[in-house]
Formats: sequence, structure tokens, C-alpha cells
Amino acid sequence: MVDNKPTLKQVVEQVLSKVDGPITVKDLADRVYATYPTRSKTAMSSFRNCLHYDEQGVNLVYLNRNTILPMRIAMQGVRFRISIDRHAEKENEIPLLFFHYFIGRDAKPRNIRFEDSSGNPIAFKVKSAKNIWELNSLWRRDFVDAFDFDEWFNRIKPQRGDSLLVMVRDWESREFLVEHEPKRNRRTKEIQQFNKEFSDILFNMLEESKDGDIFLHQVIPDVFVRLSNPQGYPGDNWREIIEGDKRVMSDGTILKYPEDMPPLEHLMLPDDEQLPWIADNYSKKQSNDVYRFKVSLGFNSPVWRVIEIKAGQSFADLDVAIRDAFGHDRYDHMGGFWKMIPRGKSQKKFREVEIGDINPLEEGTAADLHMGGMDLKPGDLMKYVYDFGDWVEHEVRLEKISTVEASKSYPAIVERNKPKYQYCVVCKSKGKETIATLICLQCSTEKKLVFVCEDCANKKHEDHYVEEVIY
Repeated sequence: MVDNKPTLKQVVEQVLSKVDGPITVKDLADRVYATYPTRSKTAMSSFRNCLHYDEQGVNLVYLNRNTILPMRIAMQGVRFRISIDRHAEKENEIPLLFFHYFIGRDAKPRNIRFEDSSGNPIAFKVKSAKNIWELNSLWRRDFVDAFDFDEWFNRIKPQRGDSLLVMVRDWESREFLVEHEPKRNRRTKEIQQFNKEFSDILFNMLEESKDGDIFLHQVIPDVFVRLSNPQGYPGDNWREIIEGDKRVMSDGTILKYPEDMPPLEHLMLPDDEQLPWIADNYSKKQSNDVYRFKVSLGFNSPVWRVIEIKAGQSFADLDVAIRDAFGHDRYDHMGGFWKMIPRGKSQKKFREVEIGDINPLEEGTAADLHMGGMDLKPGDLMKYVYDFGDWVEHEVRLEKISTVEASKSYPAIVERNKPKYQYCVVCKSKGKETIATLICLQCSTEKKLVFVCEDCANKKHEDHYVEEVIY
């Protein structure tokens, strides 16, 4: 028997078609589930997932986290810019992808209508063009649809550097008003203001994202409707704005932070550009500064040391100091540092920006970087990893910046936690109290660790894998 019950997605789109203004996610959910009743305990979660994955950027935009607006309303009157590049000047073509997010996912290019600033229809043909605009896109195709404006372009004769100013006249019927703007008429100050507002809104959305990356098809329409005047004079095309914002990186599909470069792309960079987001800004004016770090074995760990190091000393010096402070091997295993940058309003999520690595020979991408060159301020956090195999993480927090003491040698371990000793279980069974120095991992369980002293380890656990206890 055929089940004719509509899907959640179908009901959402049906309800959205009757919404005539902004609506909260909760109110929309109430309307949907009045038509699509359910007893599921995760109904709201399913609803939010449907909006996010199926509808955002397709049939609706988010004005904020809890308020949405149907796309057919949100896009009315929105203006955007398409720059005339060398290809457009030579071939009289504009790729369809420049209209993405403004025409709907299922729109057929031949059904789109264009008018010039005088209200006259603009004739066009749809043709296939070699894709020279999405070189790095995850979903790149070799050929894309393009609008051939041969007749109109031959009349207005646009040149490279000119622009087409496009207004969404009617999103549902895919009607656009297109105006030719010569390069000399560009209103530079207004464009700069638009670009800054656009890039700041987009960057804040990245900062608030769950995983530190966002799909452009979902958020670009959101950014436009959050502008102070989306129907006003447009800035540069959103692709150019993203390309010019050094805070972000995009492959044309996903927006992320620049340090999240794919490993293969990272490896292909020259040695002197391996970490392009890291700059050593140390100056001799900082030569008397001392950085005081609290270094914990793991995050929020009771095992910690306080290390002081001069601003002019290197991350290789700090690497050695941390190894000495926690008894790590100085002559084996890699080490590495990451700067932890809080993101979003909660400041509880972090970007992990790689500073660089250090090998036991005190070489590596971070070895020669100065401590005073990273623009660290009291309260800033870094992550240090010892041994890239076992991946032993340390929390490195800058407590304060003070002045060099002439009588002191740096780096210096100046404080440590009060040890909370564990005692050898073998000795304890014999009525003796011996501080344990090792954990027998083979005898330990998730609920109970087996601590032993070195003598008992050699006698009772000699063939077992043991690990040093750090107090």
C-alpha cells in the first residue's frame, strides 16, 4: 500500500509558502507540527535539521539564530554587483554561478528574465562555458551554464573594470533588473563601507559556527538580508569580498579559517611560506620583557609548572623547558605549539592556529620564532604537544609579562603544583608505603589504575608496558 503521507520537508515548504513576514523557528515548528503531528521526543531537533540542511539558502534565510524569513520575501529588491572581467568583455558572457543564491536551486536558466534600467527586456542565450571561475571549488565542474548577452553587450560595450548592478525584482518569477555601471562611476567609499559590513557579518557567522566552517550556499543569502541596506548601492561581488578578507579562506563552497588549509595544499607551499598566518613581530624594545607561563599537563589538570622565559628567547627554548619541567625526553620525539584563539560570543570554542613544530635537535618551523613575536597578552592560551605519536597535550597560559631579573637565568621553572602522590599497590599489600613512579598500563582498567614503584615494576611487571607518573 502506497504511503501518501507528506514528508517533513514538504510540510515545511507548504507552511513557508503561506508565511508573509519574519517568524520565529518555534512558531514555524508549531504550525508545521499542527499539520504533521508527531510524538517524537526529538521533533524539534529534526525540525531544526530540516531547516538547516534542506531549506536554509534555498527557501528561507535566518535573520538571527531564532528568526527566519522566506526567501521569496527576503530577496525582493536585494542588489548585488557582477564585475566585468576579461572573459565577459571578450565573450559577452556572464556565468550563471554569479547569480547563485539569488535564483533558487531548481530554477531553469532559460526561464529567467532580465530588464535594463529603462525597463526593456534583455535578450540572452544560455550556453556552456569553460569554468574558469571556480578553480578551487570542491564541487567544481569543467563547464558551466553562462548567459550570452551578445546583443545587449554589443550595444552598451562594457569594458573590463565596469560592473553590472543587479536587483532582484521578483525572486519567485526570477526577474532581474540589470544596470551597466562604467568603472568611472564607481562610488568607492560606499563600496568600501559595504564590503566591510558584509565581511564582518560573514566572519561573525563563521565565529559562531559549530565546527569552524560554513557552507556558502547557506549563509550568503543570510548575509545580504542582515545588511543595514540590502536594497542600496552594492559593494563588490561577494566572491571578491571573501577573497580580499585575510581572516577567512574559501574554496568556493565552504568558508573556513585560513589555518585550516588542506594538508596537501599546505605541503605544496615553499618552506618560507609553510605557515603564512604566523608572523614573528619581536622587536629589541621587548628585550627586558619576561613571559610567565603556567603550563599544565593536559587541560584543567592539577599537574602544572610555572615557567618564566625572556621575550627574546625562542619557542625551541620553551620546548626544552617544558620537557625538563615534566620529565619528557629531550632527545626524542617531536614537539609543537598552537595558539588557541577563542571564537564566538561564548569564548568557549577555540581556533587552533598552528605556530609550528620543533624536533629534538631544536629545529623546525617554530624553533627560531621569538616568544615576544606572537603578540601574546596576559590570559592568552597556547597548546603544546609532546610526542606526535602519543600526542601528550599541555595547556600553556600566559599569566603576566614582567621585567628581567639580572640575577636569574632563563628559562626558569619558578613554581609547581603540590604533588598528590600515589603509592605502589605491591608495597602497600606488604604494609609498606612507597611512592609510585610508574603506571602498569597492562594491569590497569578504565576504572582503576595500577600504580607501582620501580623495584616492583622490575620484579612483578617486567614484561608489561608501563608509563611514568608525573606529579
